[in-house]
Amino acid sequence: MNRNFGMMKDRIWKGKLHALVIVVLASATTLILSSGCAGSSYTQTIKVTAEPINVSGLVTRIEYYQDRELVNSIHFIDGNGDGVIDGKSGPSEESHWPRGWEWFDDMYRDVIVGHSTIVVVGEKIKIQNRTTYEFLTGKYECEQVG
Repeated sequence: MNRNFGMMKDRIWKGKLHALVIVVLASATTLILSSGCAGSSYTQTIKVTAEPINVSGLVTRIEYYQDRELVNSIHFIDGNGDGVIDGKSGPSEESHWPRGWEWFDDMYRDVIVGHSTIVVVGEKIKIQNRTTYEFLTGKYECEQVG
């Protein structure tokens, strides 16, 4: 009986050791696979809106989100509806846009308050100074980075 008890004890111990090894390996694999993606993967969204302000004015917003968090934005304002941009706001230095959308920095630099024009026809926004920029309002999902 003592001999059977010793064999049983060895089997339980080997079984526990085997289970422990499996748990450690599974945990290590999960940690390795998830650490490569954690924090570096995000979705990118560009949102372009044109909304009325005052009686006949307009504000156009171009916003860049990473995982639904606002990262960057540009605003153009025609406060009295005459089609001339009366104000603009945006980053103080070149900003970071998703690949393919970097031209927003060029547009922002080209706009001269009191001189550049803005026209909205339906969903289309046209901003003009030295260069004419045309784009549509809407929400644009860019590629996922990570």
